Amino acid sequence: MKKLVLIGLLILGLNTLNAQSNTGDFTLAPQLGVAFSTYTPSDRNYGYDARISLTAGAIVEYYLNDRWSLRSGLLYDTMGAKDGYDNIDKLNYLSVPLNANWHFGKNRNWFLNFGPSVAFIESAKTEFSDGPTVDIKDFLKSVDVGIALGIGYKFDVSENFQLVIDYQGYGGFIDVAEDGILPYGIRNSKSSFNVGGVFKL
Repeated sequence: MKKLVLIGLLILGLNTLNAQSNTGDFTLAPQLGVAFSTYTPSDRNYGYDARISLTAGAIVEYYLNDRWSLRSGLLYDTMGAKDGYDNIDKLNYLSVPLNANWHFGKNRNWFLNFGPSVAFIESAKTEFSDGPTVDIKDFLKSVDVGIALGIGYKFDVSENFQLVIDYQGYGGFIDVAEDGILPYGIRNSKSSFNVGGVFKL
């Protein structure tokens, strides 16, 4: 009798473990957010204010287990900054994050993602405070590379759908402007607050 109880408990434990494991799962998460971007200048005598804009995209994840997943996707990233004269650089990129994602908490609803991100410039304009707008794409590097870091929470709605809110940060590694354009270097810096839905595929 004891053997039957032990076998029953073992089977129940294995089934519970299997139910909690997400190994091999794919998810797709469309998202929309508000971004706050600026430049980090190499010369601290120069300062910039934040550009506030909308950002959107879709994140895909592949689960290695219930704690770790690989996170990527395609994001329409709005970057740039406002200078001291209220002129605004509006830089728009298509970004591809290549992140690890650590899921934690009792039900693994919290997550912390980190890793590199590559951004390809789509358009870039300076909007002057007195009216005119100038295309500046030719003066900027076509690719930006940096580090992404974020934290968020997923709300369970059904077995195959969750709502998600998160904060994502990005810091560029390289000078945004082509060599010789400015007397100092500028790197992209951005943070965003996002909401979305997570669909289990």
